[in-house]
Amino acid sequence: MKSQLTLEKLNLLVKLGHSIEERSTPQWISVKIKLGFSGLPTACINDQLTDTICYAALANELQQFCDKHSFKLIEALTYQLYHFLKKKLSKLLNIPINIFLCITKNPQLTEVKQSSFSMSD
Repeated sequence: MKSQLTLEKLNLLVKLGHSIEERSTPQWISVKIKLGFSGLPTACINDQLTDTICYAALANELQQFCDKHSFKLIEALTYQLYHFLKKKLSKLLNIPINIFLCITKNPQLTEVKQSSFSMSD
């Protein structure tokens, strides 16, 4: 039995932008994460937070990662966060996991209200 955990609208402050000036002021991005499991996580059976992903802890770790980096492009940000998640969650859950990650930002352009980039297994 396959299962999936979806986290939507996880908001992070990121130094993101093509110019140094744009990156100097962090901006909000929205993150959507889908975690696919080939079976049921143990937490489905035992109802224990220790056997699943704590959203607050994950959000905090993602924010800490973003605080340490700056990115010119949303594509690079998505790629780096994807690999961070893959490594972190593989160790945490000790089971194979498929990841879908989508980053959405509100560009400082009058012609475009939102842009997104996604990556998945």
